[in-house]
Amino acid sequence: MERKWEAKLKQIEERASHYEREPLPLVYRPRLSKPEEPPSIWKLFHRQTEAFNFVKSCKQDVRVFALEYKVGNGQRIYLVTTYAQLWFYYESRRNLLHCYEVIPENAVCKLYFDLEFNRLANPGADGKKMVALLIEHVCKALQQFYRVSCSAEDVLNLDSSTNEKFSRHLIFQLHDVAFKDNIHVGVYTRNRNFRLYKSSKIGKYVPLEVAEDNKFYPIQLKNISKENQYFLSALVSNVRFSDTLRILTCDISQNKEKRVEYFNHNSTSEGRLTTGRLRLKPPLVKEEQLLIFDKIVEAIEGFQCSPYPEIDQFVLLLVNKNGIKGGIRRWSYFFPEELLVYDICKYRWCENIGRAHKSNNIMILVDLKNEVWYQKCHDPICKAQNFKSDCFLLPAEVRLLFLLKEDEEFTADKTRNPHEPSSSASSKGTLSDADWDNGIDDAYILEATEDAELAEAAEDSLLSYNGIGEIPDELIIEVLQEY
Repeated sequence: MERKWEAKLKQIEERASHYEREPLPLVYRPRLSKPEEPPSIWKLFHRQTEAFNFVKSCKQDVRVFALEYKVGNGQRIYLVTTYAQLWFYYESRRNLLHCYEVIPENAVCKLYFDLEFNRLANPGADGKKMVALLIEHVCKALQQFYRVSCSAEDVLNLDSSTNEKFSRHLIFQLHDVAFKDNIHVGVYTRNRNFRLYKSSKIGKYVPLEVAEDNKFYPIQLKNISKENQYFLSALVSNVRFSDTLRILTCDISQNKEKRVEYFNHNSTSEGRLTTGRLRLKPPLVKEEQLLIFDKIVEAIEGFQCSPYPEIDQFVLLLVNKNGIKGGIRRWSYFFPEELLVYDICKYRWCENIGRAHKSNNIMILVDLKNEVWYQKCHDPICKAQNFKSDCFLLPAEVRLLFLLKEDEEFTADKTRNPHEPSSSASSKGTLSDADWDNGIDDAYILEATEDAELAEAAEDSLLSYNGIGEIPDELIIEVLQEY
């Protein structure tokens, strides 16, 4: 026993000597990335606007998520992090139990449905049959109006039903096809909060799981688990730009009688299905037992302003020169890359061939993260060559940080009371310790945010700390395993 104690004492003395030579930093900054990569991002905000503004100013590939933290009133805070960072803490299901994807306004997204009905009020309704019928008719509509082929095997079917309520989420996994934005999908309000796979509503603890009648199975990728693949597939705004991606739009202003015409001959006695939400309300009268689906149509010519009108004007200047009056046919916004893609009309000059194309139009792409623009083509030959022009810096007056600063100054000037002092740091959107003591009593969300608070405190501390590097992740793991 004495020898064992002496050996342990010697080991401790050696480690103490090591730390004297290479002292630890004041705090440990959690990091999933490799040492040569930038540290991970994990920030909390009270306001959704503040979270999105932070995303716009952040060079890393981050997203916005909502976390429910108070039973009864649906209060939420907003987390900004990467998919990989969130999944690292999320997959254990010990915390972060009530999480939502915030689907960004104007961003390209997948087709998705939130379906539900009350079982007690509709005892004869067959939910599974209704879901299968909806998928069948949506697939027929996509084929007829868009020439997009799909089946139930392309639809991730998630279930969080109880004895009282039938509840499903459907997320279409269409190959090289997505919708222009949330509005063109037909279903929901701006910056919609859509519950994550494996999450439950607060106070209910009935998570979204893969339904027993689900027929979609993600392609297994190396170093990504099956559960992680389901998680990524369930994210509605997880759509990246590619040359082959088709962007679909829907004319939501069409006459309602025309929108339902396609399905009138396919009415069902199971109940009433509507775009985006399947909801049966008592009493079920015969006249209401119709399958209704908003008719999908191709894109309409014409230009509407993007969320960045200053950049729109800059792009218009690019395609109005040398006597040619070009225009913007359509824009699309890809949130993952912070990328604005402009389809150009009446201006076909291509840097790849050094002249204008005879018939095929070009695209102007604006990378908001790196504040550059470049040109690509719809021409098949340019696509086959994967052509991309040189990148050019955006003018200073249309760069995002400049626009955000201008917007913040304008908002502050309009809202500030001249007799009041400037707001404290905690009122600018990021959570402070005092905020957590203000009636937030959900033990699960407190546990879930421990890592987030640690990361934020570490970042603040390291800003004023010089000379000492971060503790390697490997050393922390070694110490934990040893003691």
